[in-house]
Amino acid sequence: MTKRNKYLLIGLSAFFVAVIAVKGFLSIHHLPKDSNEMLTFAQLQEKEGTDLKDLGTWQIETILFTGESKAVLTSNGKELTFPIEVTNEEKNEITLPTIRYTLTNLRISQRVGLAQKDKQYFMYTPSDS
Repeated sequence: MTKRNKYLLIGLSAFFVAVIAVKGFLSIHHLPKDSNEMLTFAQLQEKEGTDLKDLGTWQIETILFTGESKAVLTSNGKELTFPIEVTNEEKNEITLPTIRYTLTNLRISQRVGLAQKDKQYFMYTPSDS
């Protein structure tokens, strides 16, 4: 391998590492600075666009920690289920990693606002809390 080819290979490798690092940063950058503070629906619309569908206030009704770990949220007889990640075992705190702008310290019976755009869900501070 010539010296030129080595430099080319190193340069391309550095470029791909940089691209992957930027993508990783952008994928986690969607959370508020303090992921224990939620946005209002108006702030969420500013960030994500006015085509968000407001699903209203939902309550974390059930959290299943064994088997397929999930949280069941309910609102006016409707039910949504999301996978969970445990963030504090002692306090039974969770996060919902598939929902954007989610808190990291959610607990059972907590009320949150949900919005949807396409197939993506978003969390916000409900106006009635």
